[in-house]
Amino acid sequence: MSALVRLDALFEGVLGAAVLLAVATGALDESDFPSPVGKVILLLAGWALLTLCGLIWSGKIGLRELAVGNAVSALAGLVWLILADGWSTAGAVTVGLIVAVLAVLAVAQAATLRA
Repeated sequence: MSALVRLDALFEGVLGAAVLLAVATGALDESDFPSPVGKVILLLAGWALLTLCGLIWSGKIGLRELAVGNAVSALAGLVWLILADGWSTAGAVTVGLIVAVLAVLAVAQAATLRA
């Protein structure tokens, strides 16, 4: 497994754990995101990210799929950030940072595929 795949898995895992911790402590909640995002959706997203971490780490998701998935996710997150109303500063910054990391991962992964 390449270092770039491991890095992606770790990002997903750390992000999933951070989302779950932020919801549990009240650092993020429904007031930070546009409707209908609430605690249940945030908790599901956190668990989904932890599951994704495991799938990536186990090699069940290849580099090409990661590059495409990260690019699509970054684009979707950016569109959501621009078009949706109801963001708190914490919510917008969180999603903005995630979009940026996903975009960097997608570009790095695509470059690796072409090399």
